[in-house]
Amino acid sequence: MKALWTILVLALAGGGFWWWKRDAADAGKSAVSPDGLFTVAKGDLPITLTENGTLVAKDSKKVAPTFRSRGKIVSIVEEGKVVVEGDELCKFDPSELQQQVDQAQLEITKAEADVQTAKTELEIQEKQSESDIKKAKIALEKAEKDKQKYEEGDHPQEVRRIDISIKEANLAWEKMKKKVEDSRLLRLKDYITQSALDEDEQDFERATIAKERAEKDKEIFEKFVLPMALRDKVTDLEDADLALSTVQKRTESTLRQKQVAVEQAQKRLDKLNEQLKERNEELTKMILKAPCPGIVIYGDPRFTWDDFSQNLKVGSEIWGGNTLFTIPDLRVMQVRLQVHEADINKIKLEMTTRVTMETYPGILIYGKITKIAAIATEGNQEVKKFDVEVTLDAITEVELKPGISAKAEVMIDVRKDATYVPLQCVFLESGKHWCYTVDAARQPQRVEVKPGMSNDSYLEIVEGITAGQQVLLYNPSVPTGAPSPEDKEKTPEVPPPATAPAAAPSAAPPAGP
Repeated sequence: MKALWTILVLALAGGGFWWWKRDAADAGKSAVSPDGLFTVAKGDLPITLTENGTLVAKDSKKVAPTFRSRGKIVSIVEEGKVVVEGDELCKFDPSELQQQVDQAQLEITKAEADVQTAKTELEIQEKQSESDIKKAKIALEKAEKDKQKYEEGDHPQEVRRIDISIKEANLAWEKMKKKVEDSRLLRLKDYITQSALDEDEQDFERATIAKERAEKDKEIFEKFVLPMALRDKVTDLEDADLALSTVQKRTESTLRQKQVAVEQAQKRLDKLNEQLKERNEELTKMILKAPCPGIVIYGDPRFTWDDFSQNLKVGSEIWGGNTLFTIPDLRVMQVRLQVHEADINKIKLEMTTRVTMETYPGILIYGKITKIAAIATEGNQEVKKFDVEVTLDAITEVELKPGISAKAEVMIDVRKDATYVPLQCVFLESGKHWCYTVDAARQPQRVEVKPGMSNDSYLEIVEGITAGQQVLLYNPSVPTGAPSPEDKEKTPEVPPPATAPAAAPSAAPPAGP
């Protein structure tokens, strides 16, 4: 419903044209015909706002290929076909991608062998390292035992042997000394020969040399042999300890290299598997399927200037990311309206709306207002309109199709026990509202009235007339079918009727006169 006063002016012109067939000079002299009268009614008056709109799907799914490169279309569904969820919409040539998948599988087979080889070499190295470390530990333990054996066994025994040798040499020397002394006394008495004495003296000399040699051996042992032997044992122990440390570091380094080789081989295998997974996923993207039931529309209807949809045919190459299809979800439908700024404050969310369509005669669908735009749409700067969405209840009688024109009647209020007349009964003049009643002589009498709310056909009268009175369906002061220039000049803009309260439940329109 547009501004009330515009409707009244148009109704005035139409009513005058409908009634006046006679000459202007006879207008005030004849009685009013019953055909031009309306009996003021009283009852429940539904307050509605009727707007024309377009049927659309509440949700539309955009279908675009998600592969990273481009694909060649080998089959495509025809535009306008009704599909269900999961139906195939488009298929792209997978041959090039399939070759990449086959090549990736071959590389994976080789990579798996490389991983197994690296693991085997690591296992061998672990055992070899364990053996080398064990040998080095044994060598170290042996060196420790050798040092301990020398310090606690060989060294004391050697000292004991030298001491015994010295003692034996001293005893032999003492014995030979006494013998030679006795031999010298016997030679003086000529009891023995000189040769016997010489022999005894030689034996004594030998014993003396043996005694000195034994004592010298002890000195050499303590001064040279013992320190050098101890040093050799300590050096052997240090060398064994160093060898163990070297083996441990070398085996640790070698093991780490083998572990790195396994990790690298495994990473390469994992990367190849990931690439294969991606390529297999890309293969699945070669087929586009319907995400919901609906009608197939090529391209994106929002971009009517784009001729992209004209290229959707077998053999075309399409880059990923381009919207190929739009599938309106027909399970939930809406009517999109544009409401004049003079009426936008009359409607609220959840108001009941009745929708009819010429395409489906006899079908009445109920719905509710689910969205009211916060700002006016861009366009005509003189006429501001707001987008309004009405979500329809589900029906089974017909299958609704998007794009169909629809008429939506918003149920704003129901005025209880209202006094009302048709819109054309009231006209505006000099900033006041008037209508013509009929007196006893069936002559028209102009009466000032106070209008209330209205729908597309009837206007509530708050003051001025009462139910049962008869009023003219036209303005008898207008002699022609169109308002005079004077009437146009005296039709000022006035505030619209009071805003309706919150929506009431759906009600049937009042009965006719």
